[in-house]
Amino acid sequence: MITMPCMEYDVVVVGAGPAGASAARTAAEYGASVLLIDARNNPGSPVQCAEYVPVTVKKYVPLVPGAVIQRIDSMLTFINDRLASSLAGPGYMLNRSVFDASLVDMAREAGADFSPGTTAVTRTQEGIMVNSHDKGIREIKSQVIVGADGPRSTVGRWMNSENKHFMMGLQYRLPLCRRQSSTDIYFKPEYEGGYAWVFPKGDFANVGVGVNASGKNKLTLLITDFVGSLVARGILADHRPVAKTGGLIPVGGPLKVSQLENMLLAGDAAGHTHPVTGGGIMNAMVSGEMAGEIAARSAAGGNPSLLAEYPGKWQSFLGRYLDRAEQQRHYMDTNWTDDESQFEELIKRTWISFDSYLPNSHTSSAARDVFGTAID
Repeated sequence: MITMPCMEYDVVVVGAGPAGASAARTAAEYGASVLLIDARNNPGSPVQCAEYVPVTVKKYVPLVPGAVIQRIDSMLTFINDRLASSLAGPGYMLNRSVFDASLVDMAREAGADFSPGTTAVTRTQEGIMVNSHDKGIREIKSQVIVGADGPRSTVGRWMNSENKHFMMGLQYRLPLCRRQSSTDIYFKPEYEGGYAWVFPKGDFANVGVGVNASGKNKLTLLITDFVGSLVARGILADHRPVAKTGGLIPVGGPLKVSQLENMLLAGDAAGHTHPVTGGGIMNAMVSGEMAGEIAARSAAGGNPSLLAEYPGKWQSFLGRYLDRAEQQRHYMDTNWTDDESQFEELIKRTWISFDSYLPNSHTSSAARDVFGTAID
């Protein structure tokens, strides 16, 4: 293995998804020298989410041509195959590969360097060791490390701060019989701890099932049955997927430690996904921006103590919103039932479409605006 000479940056960001790209862009805009790395050659591929974002995403980033497949007007929620809620939910279905690439491009335009095909190997006294497909193993000296490397974060492992509770999702891309402008959610007792979904993308849809990780072995059977029911009802034109994807979704709530020494965690790596819906794109972008700003300020002043501001900063914006969702997740898991009437009451108490869940006066107006009904 070739070992390359050491390089030096103010901030190294591990992971080039929405959290990492947002952190890298923001840190560079604040004048820091930034290296953004990602194990994938093309961030955003393969797609591992349902690809919905609320319309308020435009307040945070411009949507480049090709990033949006279609507009969404509402969210329909079905419980035991009966329509239980229709909620206005203006937003967009994304092409995540285009959207994520645009976020990386914005980081580069702000001055960040980007190294795809590069994994974080280990932490050193002065930074991290990385391994690149084209440059081999090298050390990167850095004042600050931002971990935005997903549910199983390497940086989180260095911090002994890791996600423990997950949903497992399996998703197919399938042709629709007719176009639709709603995202559809289906709850049944067999989808333990989770739900099924149909998220339209023009003539096709992202169709999936997510359950608590303990039920992952049932996923193929569950999605096969779900797809079959949608074909029989004339929603899907074919049961044969043109693409498949899947992955882990952290649902344990925010990690207790998101800053340790010169390291910060953002997005999925910090447990910033919504514990009930599994949504996390907007949360990731916001926490990434916060991490990037504080990382840059710390590096510019040579003052690592500034990094301790980060947990309080994201908690002031996301904390109560995510804490409430974590409580709802615990209640849902504890009370999951096969009893039809009790199950319906459980979902109405814990799912975001219903009055008993909707954010209350203790949630900031900004967080309600951005995150109140967001699923991705």
